[in-house]
Amino acid sequence: MAFVKAGDLETFYLEQGGGAPVILVHGNWGSSAWWEPVLARLPDGRRALAPDLRGRGQTRGPDSDYGIASMAKDILAFADALGLERFDLVGHSLGSCVAMEIALTHPERLRSLVVVSPGWIDGMPDAYAIPERQKQLKDDPAFLAMALRAIVPGKDDELWRRLLRDASEQRLEAALALLPALTVWRPGDALAAVRVPRVVISGALDLFTGGPNAVRVAQALGCELITMPKVAHGPMLEAPDEFAKILWEQFSA
Repeated sequence: MAFVKAGDLETFYLEQGGGAPVILVHGNWGSSAWWEPVLARLPDGRRALAPDLRGRGQTRGPDSDYGIASMAKDILAFADALGLERFDLVGHSLGSCVAMEIALTHPERLRSLVVVSPGWIDGMPDAYAIPERQKQLKDDPAFLAMALRAIVPGKDDELWRRLLRDASEQRLEAALALLPALTVWRPGDALAAVRVPRVVISGALDLFTGGPNAVRVAQALGCELITMPKVAHGPMLEAPDEFAKILWEQFSA
C-alpha cells in the first residue's frame, strides 16, 4: 500500500505482483479494499493496482464535480504518475462507468476492459437519485450496513468490517454529487465504438444493476456477458475464487 501524487490528489492504492499492469477501480461507498480478494489471487506475471477514488478511502485532495469524466481523468492521472502508458482496466459498479468512459475517450491507453456489476449507461433511474438516502447512509452506520448487505449478502468477516469502516468515511459531497453525475452520464449505444477486448461480468442475483441492465451494457459494448450464479453485486467478495478465475482468464485468452 502506498500514496502517489496524481494531479491534485494524493492517491492511496494497493499494489500486488509484477509484470503487465491492471488497474482495478472500485464502486461508490467502496474503496480499494474491495479488491483485496482479487489481489490475493493474482497470477504470476501480473501487476495489480487498486486506487481509492477521490472522496473515498484514504485518497486525499479537494472535492471536484465528481462527474464520470472527472473521475476518469483522476484514474488516467494515477496511471501517468506510475508511468503506465497502457494497461488492462477493470471497473466495478461506479468504477465500471469510469472504466467505460476511459475506453471511450482514451482507447489508446487500454489493453482490455472488464466491466463488473455494470453501472447504468442510459442514465441512473430516478428511484436511486435520492439525496436524503445518501445523507442517511453517511449519518447512520446501521442503515449503511443494511444497505451494503442488501447488495452483497452473506459477508461478515474482518474484511467486511473494514469495508463498512471505509464506506462510513466516504465524503458526503462525493455521494451527493454522484447522483446528478450518474443521471447525466448516458453513453448508451456510443459504447459500440469501444474496440479493445472487453467483457461484462454480472451476478445472477444482482437486483441492483444486474439482469436487464447487464444485458443492455453487454449488447452496447458488443461483447460477452458472463453471469455468475448465486452471486449478487459483489462477485469479488461473494465468490472470490470463481471470480478471480474468470477475471484472470480474460487476460490470458
